[in-house]
Amino acid sequence: MAKKGAQSPEPGAVVSVEGERERTIALLSEHFAQDNLSMDDFEKRVELAYRAASVPALRELTRDMTPAAPAGLPASAAPPEFAAERERIAAIMSSTKRSGVWRPARRVDLLSIMAESELDLTQALLQPGVTDIRIRAFMSQVKVIVPPGVRVVLQPSSFMGTVSDETMEPPAVGSGAPVVRITGGIMMTELRALVRRREGESGVE
Repeated sequence: MAKKGAQSPEPGAVVSVEGERERTIALLSEHFAQDNLSMDDFEKRVELAYRAASVPALRELTRDMTPAAPAGLPASAAPPEFAAERERIAAIMSSTKRSGVWRPARRVDLLSIMAESELDLTQALLQPGVTDIRIRAFMSQVKVIVPPGVRVVLQPSSFMGTVSDETMEPPAVGSGAPVVRITGGIMMTELRALVRRREGESGVE
């Protein structure tokens, strides 16, 4: 399961290197998700966090950061005119799943490193036109699930990975149906695009 937000240790508490590493990566993930870090800066700091051998070295990686701000109005509750243009989702050596009733941003950046990531759009309130999902994944399993009536355009680059378009009977081009365009790059990753089962069946293949 995805880890909760980073918490500072109690004053005077003995902190292990692994505990501080976990807290550091969680804080970096929160700031990346809130667009306070660029993708390149985030990846660089995470790599340094895994290499760090001491608590002071780990704390140096977040010295310029304050605790991430709490999340605001849930995306599912926001009216369309206040829908975000961009959002970020990060999973590092964990699993993350976005599902239920939610309103994806016009562009969703998904970073998945040695993780299982799932974006379930079957109940999502998609904006008209194109929703861009840009994926950067390494040694991961990524699923994007859409309901019938949504056209999927699968255009990622892949290195030693598999990209599988398992959508069924996509709407015709020019039909006005919502479009989910999946781009980005994957390495040693399985990426699948699926449609929710029809005729009352639950789940996906």
